Amino acid sequence: DRHYHMYDYVVEELPALIEANFPVQAGNKSISGHSMGGHGALICALKNPGAYRSVSAFSPICNPAECGWGKGCFGAYLGDNESDWSAYDATQLIRSGASMPDILIDQGTRRTSSRM
Repeated sequence: DRHYHMYDYVVEELPALIEANFPVQAGNKSISGHSMGGHGALICALKNPGAYRSVSAFSPICNPAECGWGKGCFGAYLGDNESDWSAYDATQLIRSGASMPDILIDQGTRRTSSRM
């Protein structure tokens, strides 16, 4: 949807709403997420140096611009121009020298299986 702007909402609108309506320390924030949200948390922190005291990503997707699943999502949300995707891929941002905040990435090592 052309009106879907989750990045702007998470980085700008939601913090402003929270700071205006709750007794928090303005400008003192951290961000975290799981899976796609973990990757989103990394993107928010990497694209906004100094905005977050820390970022935690739990089992984040990795390098979505280079995998089939990520290409499908990026194509749907960012359009077909793959050269624009690197600005929203944490792996690419780090490779290009993005400022690194304090980051916790927890992937885990245990294999699990489910039976149907």
